[in-house]
Amino acid sequence: MILSFADETTKKIFQGDSLSRKEERALGDLKIKKAYERLLLLNAATEKDLLLYPALHYHSLKGTNRYSIDADSRNSKWRITFAWADQALTDVSLVTIEDTH
Repeated sequence: MILSFADETTKKIFQGDSLSRKEERALGDLKIKKAYERLLLLNAATEKDLLLYPALHYHSLKGTNRYSIDADSRNSKWRITFAWADQALTDVSLVTIEDTH
């Protein structure tokens, strides 16, 4: 379950709210609908669930306690990054969509 977001734009996408023109421009070529679907999946997933879907490309980010999945596709520069909020690896916090390039 997602407990918190690192930014308002990611929260708006998760809630299905409309984005401002500025927010849309900042996200560029990100497929919003696909990112929304990935956020829903992350909301319901445990680490074990994420490992079952190779297309998500779930992995830890080197040198941090944060993790990442692809926001819309493997070829996209957009990632959903987050931290696990509990030891059971079922709750996530500080979720954000980031441009990794």
